[in-house]
Amino acid sequence: MSDNELRTVCAGLGFVGGSTHVPSFRKVPNSRLVGVIVKTAQDEQFALRQKDKYGIDIYYDWDVVCRDPGVDAVCIAVPTPFHYELAKKALESGKHVYLELPMAPELSKAEELGRLAEAKNLVLMPALNFRRAPCYVKARDLFEAGAIGEPIALMFREFIAAEDLAKQWPLSSWAWDAKKSGGYPDFTLSVWSLDMFRWFFRTEIENAEWAANYKSIEGVNDFKGYQTVGIIRMKNGVVGSVTYGSSVAKGQETSRFEILGNNGKTIVVDWNDRVTVVGRGDDKQFWKLEPNGPEAWGHKQLIAHFVQVCLGNEAPEFTYEDAIAAQKWAAKMVNELI
Repeated sequence: MSDNELRTVCAGLGFVGGSTHVPSFRKVPNSRLVGVIVKTAQDEQFALRQKDKYGIDIYYDWDVVCRDPGVDAVCIAVPTPFHYELAKKALESGKHVYLELPMAPELSKAEELGRLAEAKNLVLMPALNFRRAPCYVKARDLFEAGAIGEPIALMFREFIAAEDLAKQWPLSSWAWDAKKSGGYPDFTLSVWSLDMFRWFFRTEIENAEWAANYKSIEGVNDFKGYQTVGIIRMKNGVVGSVTYGSSVAKGQETSRFEILGNNGKTIVVDWNDRVTVVGRGDDKQFWKLEPNGPEAWGHKQLIAHFVQVCLGNEAPEFTYEDAIAAQKWAAKMVNELI
């Protein structure tokens, strides 16, 4: 690895990997996307387009990637059941790892990866990209500037259209096999926001209790919609209600984060581009953000940070232990539903 360039190979070219990781590793400063690894015909079509346009290499064997002295780091965005195996092999081969979430289906395996990275003096960065999403950064800036006084409560709601999630993760896929994935899709998708709460308030989650309902959805084959509701308490006293859902029809999708304060005001984040401070009567301040592509949910910003950490130019703002802390509370959806 040179002092001013990180050479990376991306594994996983699907929903997130192909649309956010690949272009980000190609574009952020001091980064060179060396290549991508191909496992399916769809992957190969994508890889060939990237090779023709940008001259990257195509790999077909993870062992070859790990042995390649021209590769400094890997980005792993394959399905969760393969995270541990690929990350472990890369770390053992001396590669830095940018790892999608959950880090591994089992907390013990995630902890093992963390210890291995520490022993090898390598960067293992979980993709906690909500910490860099412009909407949440703006909201936290307002909160820390005193916009709502002292925080009392949070409300978070994330609804995905059933027909959309069914295309990505049908009932017959790994995502609905708790042994392979660690839980169901509600578990998988909750880790980002649970970590975001910890980051936002700069404190830990003290407790979380979950109830869930899984039902077949009319007109959507090979799928179950879920409505999973949680009550959480942060160590700073903030209480919260959290709802993850995939039972709604197209057009009812939403992402909404609200923080209620003791001065009667509320910070509201709608999707990734609208932040509002709402007070009494007409007292309202509104910001329309314009995040672009991989920057919208913080992917590109976090990858830029990963590159600089690997090069020794920045200290890591968080560790693998933060991803484990969030996954611990998500795991209660699997093991301790009320």
